[in-house]
Amino acid sequence: MKKLITVAIVLVLSLASALVFAQTSNSATGTMPKVLTQPIIDRFIADLPGLIKDLKTLGDEYKGESGKGSGGPAGANPGNFGKAIAAMRADSRAMDILNRHGWHETFWQVYITIFYGYFIAMMDEANAKSPQPAMQQYADQYRAMINPADAALVAGNKDRLKRVLESVKN
Repeated sequence: MKKLITVAIVLVLSLASALVFAQTSNSATGTMPKVLTQPIIDRFIADLPGLIKDLKTLGDEYKGESGKGSGGPAGANPGNFGKAIAAMRADSRAMDILNRHGWHETFWQVYITIFYGYFIAMMDEANAKSPQPAMQQYADQYRAMINPADAALVAGNKDRLKRVLESVKN
């Protein structure tokens, strides 16, 4: 469980550095815009292995993102992850891969929202087993970064997401 929490923390720190676009809250409600639907999560789960496989063809410059080296998306190096995402967003070859899979620029917001939601679900699970106020506060900080409906949807798909994330680690 400690390894899982460590991986989740590294993942969120990595994604925080990768967030090259700012999500803005709905000023009327103070909530983040809803990004996910069940069909989007289903598609993400179905497409992720192929996307990672295709991104691997770009070479070593995206190792942390492609699943090589430090354990794939769930174990990406925080210092390199943000650079890899920014580079992929600017790389026409990476964008061509996303376009071939039908994702286009929307992939990045979906990707980050799913990973924030996954981190929250993992932290909530760990906190339920061994309550720690600091852990709860940390999860709550990330909970504020995504729409509550998105967090709930990801939590409901946590086991499926875990399987696909583990499948692309190597």
